[in-house]
Amino acid sequence: MRRYAVKGIVLLFVAAAFFAQAQVEISEGFEGKLPDLHRYQASYTSDVSRAHSGARSLRVTPTKDSGGAYFRLDGRLDFSSGYEYTLWVNASKDNAANVYISASDGKRRYTVSNVRGGVAGKWVQLRGVVRANQWQSADREFMLALSASGDCWFDDVTLRKADIPDPPIDVWPQLEAQLRMAADQCAVTLRRGQRLTLKAAQGAFAPAIGYAKVLPVTAPAIVIPAEGLLMFAVDVEEPVYVEGTVELEPDADLRPGLRAYVLADDTLIGAPMVKAATWSNIDNRLTQPAPDIQGEKPARVVKLTEWRLEKGRHYLTVAGAHMRPAGVFHALELRSAERSVEPPLYTFALFADTHLGAGRPEWMNIKMDEPAIEELGKSLRQLREEGVAFAFIAGDMTDGGRRPQIESLAQSIRSGGLPVYGCIGNHEAFTADARAILHEVIPELFPGNQTQYMLNKPPLRFLVLDGAWWRDQDDNVLDVYDRAKVTRMAAKPSEVDWLRRMLAEDIRTPTLVMWHFPFYNRGGASSCGYQLGKPKIWDPEVLELLGAAPNVVATLNGHMHFTSVDMHNNIVCLQNASYAEWPHLYRVLRVYPDRIEWEMRQVHNRGFVSEGALPAKALTWMISTCEGDLGGTVRLSPLEKKIF
Repeated sequence: MRRYAVKGIVLLFVAAAFFAQAQVEISEGFEGKLPDLHRYQASYTSDVSRAHSGARSLRVTPTKDSGGAYFRLDGRLDFSSGYEYTLWVNASKDNAANVYISASDGKRRYTVSNVRGGVAGKWVQLRGVVRANQWQSADREFMLALSASGDCWFDDVTLRKADIPDPPIDVWPQLEAQLRMAADQCAVTLRRGQRLTLKAAQGAFAPAIGYAKVLPVTAPAIVIPAEGLLMFAVDVEEPVYVEGTVELEPDADLRPGLRAYVLADDTLIGAPMVKAATWSNIDNRLTQPAPDIQGEKPARVVKLTEWRLEKGRHYLTVAGAHMRPAGVFHALELRSAERSVEPPLYTFALFADTHLGAGRPEWMNIKMDEPAIEELGKSLRQLREEGVAFAFIAGDMTDGGRRPQIESLAQSIRSGGLPVYGCIGNHEAFTADARAILHEVIPELFPGNQTQYMLNKPPLRFLVLDGAWWRDQDDNVLDVYDRAKVTRMAAKPSEVDWLRRMLAEDIRTPTLVMWHFPFYNRGGASSCGYQLGKPKIWDPEVLELLGAAPNVVATLNGHMHFTSVDMHNNIVCLQNASYAEWPHLYRVLRVYPDRIEWEMRQVHNRGFVSEGALPAKALTWMISTCEGDLGGTVRLSPLEKKIF
């Protein structure tokens, strides 16, 4: 009997291997005659100097900044099926390879799926997928591109049919509904002045973001996996301020960075960290992974930032940090304040680095440029439904300032139904006509049709700077980005003069100043030991002007893609992390006669957040860089008068 069972298993494996082989559309090791590849801005040749397997590989040499060799796919695709493409690459420099499947819809060429990577002098495997619902059967000129921004050697290229599971970004709506339904069965009420201690059995547990599966919890404590979530339902009968702690027994993984998320709805109220001795990315390069180092064992009980809950039901979530389990969850303790809660005069939101565009390029993590188009509209719509009055986007609204990207920005904003005001970033300045196209397509983005403007929103005044102009070594302003000539980016003298006049005209109204670039970053070590370097001042003249103004209470900026809150000359400098790239954060600010209260929020779709993180890079320090950067207050009381 056993002999027949073994024989049956062998036959099953043989059949499976035959079936898998039959599904392969491309299997190329470049050992024989080279396939007839399409070329664009590149040459290619068979090369014996290096190979992943066998004796040869395909060397692609771009003749301009980037170019590639392309497999033609027309007539080879089954549009009812998903596909997986894999290959090995050895690059002349890091991240020089961009492998993608593209197509033409008759009007434009676009990327269906892409993966970027490459490590200088080392063979690494890249893998990408296309799901069946991504194909547009009416398209044509399908190609698999082996593109490079420097010499790259490609080997063992395969394209095969595959059963690709739905991505977490698509799974999340169903999983969230199941989590909420399960959490509702154990809902608790938090009243003013009351304390609550929540144990695991009072929550709903999902072991992974990518599967719509919720499991019952019977034990008081539970391990939360890297992609797991534990959700609680909490009712409040009136608006309250809440503080609390989370008790998490640390996991054995002590790489520096984020241990877990703690969220109240989408508000980030806790980002407990593992801290290590001062460290930085490999080779001290911002886009490189974290080094293989170990930190200190963190505290078991972590204090949460104070946050505000409106009347109604809320969902509190403790989630894994993608690169490691959160640890063993023991308790979530909540304490509501007895003080009364007044309604704000109005509320506004601050976004930065939305990078709307095509694909999902890698930077420090992954810029979800294309998925962000739809998600931004959803965030704006959610804010409008909450009663938020308006929003700003502090630059890099698009990934390249091109017309299709600006049209996507218009689509997102108009689908959200919330007034949005813009700011020019360096990515808008990559093309000479981006400002003109923005004025044409989304005129409401810039009051008075000016990219540098003043906005009165009593009791506040907002001054928004353009200041995104490329300069050459002689400090001449360039109309368009030129890699060979650019040395820095700065404001024009006329823009600085405008700022000086606006500050002098009104020295009483509490003023917030926004541009894309950091006014001031304190530097030093972050909350997990990451070395931020020396204090950063983008433009000393601008910072000096703000410091001399008695009524400038805060600055707002993006650009750096990480969260930071700093003080300089009695000015609160609020730097937003990126919306499109992990950690996918934005701010909500409530305005009162004497203060502004702010909180950090994360993109609602947890699958979007998961797909934007690169666990292998372990660069999760960007979500929180110092104590108190997840929520706080800006006072509007008059400061000591200063002289211009």
